[in-house]
Amino acid sequence: MNWHACAQSQQTQVIAWIPAYGVEKSMQALQENPHIALGLTRIGLQFWNPAADGKSVVFAPVDESGRSVDPAKLLQIISWAKQRKIQVLLTVYNNSQVMKKWDWDLARRAFRDHPQEFAASLIKTMHQFELDGIDLDLEGEGELDTDRADYAKFVKALSKQLRKQKKLLTIDSFHSPCINAPNMRWWRDWTGHIDAIHSMGYQDLYEGNSNSFTPDGKVACEGGAPIFKYSWQLAYAKKAGYRTDQIVLGMPTWLAQWGEAGLGSSISAHLQEAKNLGVGIALWDLQLAAKEWRSVQTWNEVQQIQQLRAGVKTSPR
Repeated sequence: MNWHACAQSQQTQVIAWIPAYGVEKSMQALQENPHIALGLTRIGLQFWNPAADGKSVVFAPVDESGRSVDPAKLLQIISWAKQRKIQVLLTVYNNSQVMKKWDWDLARRAFRDHPQEFAASLIKTMHQFELDGIDLDLEGEGELDTDRADYAKFVKALSKQLRKQKKLLTIDSFHSPCINAPNMRWWRDWTGHIDAIHSMGYQDLYEGNSNSFTPDGKVACEGGAPIFKYSWQLAYAKKAGYRTDQIVLGMPTWLAQWGEAGLGSSISAHLQEAKNLGVGIALWDLQLAAKEWRSVQTWNEVQQIQQLRAGVKTSPR
């Protein structure tokens, strides 16, 4: 069995991201409520972009002026998380406050045209800041399956290097099998090479969602199946060869209510639905704009999710 297959003793994950533009608000939320730290297992620092030439990573701008992430604040966040035994990932993404779009050409230039240099820079930066792994948040909108093979090749090569160093590799994916990149049909390419998939449905995802999805000008995705149900997403992942604990479903922290049917539309209802399935949760983002996401009750319920380890509760940290 490879290292990735037994990483983290199959613990259910709770990851949340700090965006480059939201450092102060995120840290304020974390410091206001100590229960948040007890609920989190990982934090993704969405602080890095591929460089324009595709050969390295650079700090992302925090605002429209182009001012980049402050390394001193980065070190403070890492220190805070390590003191609380929360893993910290380098999240590299192809958007920013300056670009204001998901630039797939920028991503492609890195993973396809300069895969070795790009991977080397990711790993060097990961070690520079003593991080626990890499989270790929390279997103493209539209029909991009022609890049699927190159993306998979890059993921496998990066995984091989990280596995030797006992570091994590996670991927942020679109939540449909029918459009955008990377999407659910690509998941099978990464089986055995990554530690977790973050399905970025957010307000689209909930167990009571019976809606189908039809991309513009196409037939209904997956024959009209309710692809945004938590259980449908999990079943799809299992068919692709993943364990339940490797599937981490997005939830929107800017909303206190979303969806309908199921156990209800509240945060508590959706957390219970995720817990019932044993899946992890991926929170966008740690600014926690909806005040209900800052409550002690919410994070006590989140803790119940991350305490699931092969079906057995563990003691809180």
